[in-house]
Amino acid sequence: MSLHFIQEPLDKAAPHVVPAQAVTLNVNGEDRTIQIAPWTSLLDALREYMDLTGTKKGCDHGQCGACTVLVDGKRINSCLALATVYQGKKIQTIEGLGAEDNLSPLQQAFVDHDAFQCGYCTPGQICSAQGLINE
Repeated sequence: MSLHFIQEPLDKAAPHVVPAQAVTLNVNGEDRTIQIAPWTSLLDALREYMDLTGTKKGCDHGQCGACTVLVDGKRINSCLALATVYQGKKIQTIEGLGAEDNLSPLQQAFVDHDAFQCGYCTPGQICSAQGLINE
């Protein structure tokens, strides 16, 4: 049986239809409301619904760290986190740490010291390092 998303109240939904939820997340200082399924990971919400693709999907098991973002200044693996849980929290992705023409001190240190490899994991490494500094 295939599942379809609807945007009606739960009491009107057919048994085989999963209602989408309106979820408001504060990402990089901006409140953004999206319609997502209840099981949508924070990683997928960021990448697929908000087009914030700096956070990467690596292992999708919470082991590689490519999906690391900061929530209230602490690092989490966004692939293991349900997006709905993080309403009311401050989420910061690599895009929120600095700008292309104004890197954060940590980002600049990575550039100055060639502290990256292919670049795929670098956003997660920088967010993890920032979380460590915050802690």
